[in-house]
Amino acid sequence: MGSTFGGLNILSRSLYANQASLETVGHNIANAGTDGYSRQRVNLATASPSGEVYGLNKNYSGSGVTVASIIRARDRFTDEQLWKESSSLSYSQTSSAALTKMEGVFTEPSETGIQTVLNRFWTSWQTLSTNASDSGARTAVAQQGVALVNAIKHAAEQLRDTAANINTEVVATVNKINQISESINKLNEQIYFTEFSGTNNANDLRDSRDLLVDELSKLVDVSVKEDSTGRYTIQTSGLTLVDAKGYCNKLSTETTAKNTPPDNLSYDVTKVVFVNNGNVMNFADGKGELKALLDSRDSSTKGIKGYMTSLENVSQFLLQDFNDVHRKGYGTNNESGRNFFGDGTDGGSPAKDKDYKTVGMPTGSSWIDELTVNSAITGSTAGLAIIAAKTTFSLVSAVTPDADNTGSATVTATGTGTYVPTDPMNPATPIDPATPTTVRVTVDDLGVIKYSASTNGVDWSTPITTISPITVNIQGMDVTIAVNSTANPTSPTEDTYEFTLSKGNNNASGDNAILLGNCLKTDTSSSTLGNVSLDSYYSAMIGTLGVQSQDAQRLGTNQKTVVDQLINLRASTSGVNMDEEMTDMIRFQKGYNASARVLTAMDEMLDKLINGTGIVGR
Repeated sequence: MGSTFGGLNILSRSLYANQASLETVGHNIANAGTDGYSRQRVNLATASPSGEVYGLNKNYSGSGVTVASIIRARDRFTDEQLWKESSSLSYSQTSSAALTKMEGVFTEPSETGIQTVLNRFWTSWQTLSTNASDSGARTAVAQQGVALVNAIKHAAEQLRDTAANINTEVVATVNKINQISESINKLNEQIYFTEFSGTNNANDLRDSRDLLVDELSKLVDVSVKEDSTGRYTIQTSGLTLVDAKGYCNKLSTETTAKNTPPDNLSYDVTKVVFVNNGNVMNFADGKGELKALLDSRDSSTKGIKGYMTSLENVSQFLLQDFNDVHRKGYGTNNESGRNFFGDGTDGGSPAKDKDYKTVGMPTGSSWIDELTVNSAITGSTAGLAIIAAKTTFSLVSAVTPDADNTGSATVTATGTGTYVPTDPMNPATPIDPATPTTVRVTVDDLGVIKYSASTNGVDWSTPITTISPITVNIQGMDVTIAVNSTANPTSPTEDTYEFTLSKGNNNASGDNAILLGNCLKTDTSSSTLGNVSLDSYYSAMIGTLGVQSQDAQRLGTNQKTVVDQLINLRASTSGVNMDEEMTDMIRFQKGYNASARVLTAMDEMLDKLINGTGIVGR
């Protein structure tokens, strides 16, 4: 038989086991709403039996129950799946939020969007083409041009502000990653020392560590490995953030100033680098909030960089291709070679409007920064005359009758090319286009026609052997002069006609305004826009943005469904179920009470044995 007091030991173990179980139930109930908490349970095991020898037989008697361990309910496979899918969900949600912000920048379709402003600008040119001399139509063209410039610059500035906000978020995210990594590293050591003896489980510490990994997986892609000591090694994109040996490696940020080669972006760019080697981090595609932030800023297809490039292309088109058509036309002042967009000059003397198609973008600047309506147009009412609505200049001819008034002459002037007369004695020297050119036609008594031209008082003559009419080309002006004379061989008198040719103010034609309107809507010759019209280019850009935003939202919705399923699956294993805990509480309470009752009965037996035995006969 066992020891007289052996039963007390069995019951004391039973009381302790039920008490420990009840305390664990209470711990579960208390942490039912705690993030990251895993339900714990007490593993009970039969205590090693004791044996006694009676005669030739060795009998074993039970020694009660013992608490083998207190463990947490956790499925590591589900955790790893959840960390992977949470990283993808965070990427989708962050990308969707960034694309939504960019949609807000362009506000399409709306009455205030760039597309509407472009349409109004085009309409103003169409109106001008029907009444090219109307000052009101010219004012509308100038103001709609200003509205277009403001709309493009405002959109670009908002994109720059968004990029600046992303830079700030990148820095904050990197700091958060470093903090989480340090905390995980500290928990690694605490868990190691707690479980070093092999008899304890650091359940709550492990829950805290896994919760930190949950947070880290939302920021970057993570790979988690646990060694035999219970420590985690955590890597992202092949680089170790937390080492099981107790090392914690950090990330840092570096900012590249705007307009810095080779990208020459018009906004600052904050990059993530690995402190150990200074290399720029390349995170896994489609994983984590940090990668989404970087892609939303740096991607050439769906990021701020891509849409800023599109606005740059639109601005370059206006400064180069649109200006090129405008420069070939003439304003009401019969001047050509003037820009509608841009204030740059060629630096010559006298200075002329810069030909952006020839010189390109200024160093250290951008097409968007350079984009403006020519201040010569908007600076005064007289500047409206610069707007080139026609493709040809007008000439005014003043006829001086011949000496004997026996003949007559007419002039038909059609301007071709650029009206820039040159000094006939020095053709390389330009002469002020405003200087009138005088043509003198002489018909002698033999019917031989000669003409001479004078500009700035310099004369030159060229004999003409053809009977009228004649065509005189004066540095780009084809002037047809019809001469009718009654030649009298017996008279020495020559018939002489003088025509003063100068630029006129007749601007009835609006053919260049039509070309400028076509440049906005239908012209597909620009390589800057990929050989599509400006209207189509911008519409395609906005359509692409809308599709990208919808796709990001769709991916986010689908990914959230996957993550929610994994969360529910983990909760089914690790979550605290109040009904189960109440059932366990009653079970362990009953066990505790029953043990106490047995202990009371055994105490009465021992009391009888000790106090009631041996008193007979006294």
